[in-house]
Amino acid sequence: MKSIKKYIALLALTAIFILSSAADTKSWKAVATEMQGILDDACSLYESGDAEKAYERVNDAYFGHYEVDGFERNTQSRIGGSRAGNVEVQFSKVKGAIRNGKDKGEVRAEADTLIAMLFEDAQKLDPPQMSWTELAKTLNKEFDEAAKMYEEGHLVTAEPKFRKAYARYYGKSKFQENVIKSLSPEKDREIVDLYTETKNMIISRADKTLTSKSIKRLGLLIEETSLSLTKSQNRLQWWGTVAASLMILLREGFEAILIVGAIIAYLRKINQNNKLEAKESGVSAKEVSLRPVFNGSMLGILASIIMAIILIAITRFGFASGQGQEVVEGVTMFIAVAVLFYTSNWMISKSSEASWSSFIKGKVQTSIDKSSMFGLAFTCFLAVFREGAEVILFYQAMLAGSDGSGIVWAVLLGIAASAILLIFVYKAIIVAGKRLPLKPFFLATSILMFIMVVAFVGGGISEFVDAGWIVPHVEEGVPTISLLGIFPYKESLIAQAIALAIVLGSLIAGLAISKNKAKKAA
Repeated sequence: MKSIKKYIALLALTAIFILSSAADTKSWKAVATEMQGILDDACSLYESGDAEKAYERVNDAYFGHYEVDGFERNTQSRIGGSRAGNVEVQFSKVKGAIRNGKDKGEVRAEADTLIAMLFEDAQKLDPPQMSWTELAKTLNKEFDEAAKMYEEGHLVTAEPKFRKAYARYYGKSKFQENVIKSLSPEKDREIVDLYTETKNMIISRADKTLTSKSIKRLGLLIEETSLSLTKSQNRLQWWGTVAASLMILLREGFEAILIVGAIIAYLRKINQNNKLEAKESGVSAKEVSLRPVFNGSMLGILASIIMAIILIAITRFGFASGQGQEVVEGVTMFIAVAVLFYTSNWMISKSSEASWSSFIKGKVQTSIDKSSMFGLAFTCFLAVFREGAEVILFYQAMLAGSDGSGIVWAVLLGIAASAILLIFVYKAIIVAGKRLPLKPFFLATSILMFIMVVAFVGGGISEFVDAGWIVPHVEEGVPTISLLGIFPYKESLIAQAIALAIVLGSLIAGLAISKNKAKKAA
């Protein structure tokens, strides 16, 4: 019970840290405007012949604002990783054009393309300037004026006033598009039919009272639709955030729970066997303590929080205006490549239940024989720490720039729901013990890790490109798929091809060895 309370306290501390680090008051349009000014300054410097300072100014825009202000992370989490990758490639194109001494017009064109991309993303990241309800009320005011014009006999001016208001505030404002997507095509058809009917009444000079009522009825219908649309989209956004929050912790925490739970299950089985043997022999049973496992896991959570603090601090106050973050992320990715490659091979070798049982028994028995549980504690520590810091950073990015407490509660609900599911997973492992069917999971996870190895190789080189450590050769026509670490750089593509050949060879060899061992055991 005490261990559970410690876990809850640590999780609460983690939640407080995430919420406190997610504050953001600057609009993304303002950030884009600042970057535009810096990029314009870089172009002016280049035109005056100072290429070195122009290159530095582009780095100021990237590291000092795109990275430090959280533009990149929010683009990744709210628009898409590939889009963030495309923007990074465009930054590289601007720097490459400067570094390679391209024509002034070409540098200016690349910079203008980048600026346009930044403002396009800022528009998507910032909340709309007018809500659907405000838009509907503004439209209603225009409709009221058109109805008044018609009633007063200004028939020629009433029709364009009515038509332009409808087109501006319903058709061209994405109001209509969102009604179709979030409500139904039928609701849009109802509005369009009433609009067409009313417009025809105005054109045909129908009765003033009936026409005025029809205009007002259309305005009321659009206003009611705006309320339904707002409610529907808020509900979808809220539950979408809950689902995303749930999947982050569930995906990253499952492996840690599996390893920690398997160790605990085996320790409890040892204690159960010891009690049975002691009862038969009439001596007191020697119980193996579970405390080191819990302590190691809690230390993993604490270490994750500390690592997340360091990474966020580097992001906000890192050397060379954020360049340190790119270097650290690049180095970390290549360390992860080595760890993932080792772990995936290890999982293939333990893909049979007999191999896994032997591994867990060996780890536990070795620690018991040495009268020290350090080995188990460290195993649990690594299982938790390996995923913990990344989980915190994901949640920090999700909360950054959130426009209300509702999103915070959605994230917290997702965390709570995921924690409950992981508890059920843990309980299932404890109950199932050694009979848990691990082979399919280990094989699938090892293949996934091999894919991550290839992705991280490409991602690591991309980070070094962003840090200015590598001057890339951009391959036109190659798409940016950041999820798979694919970038249009010749250097990253060659490295990934080599990594893919290595992991495929390792996978084939590992499966063959595992199959031979299974035959011998049989």
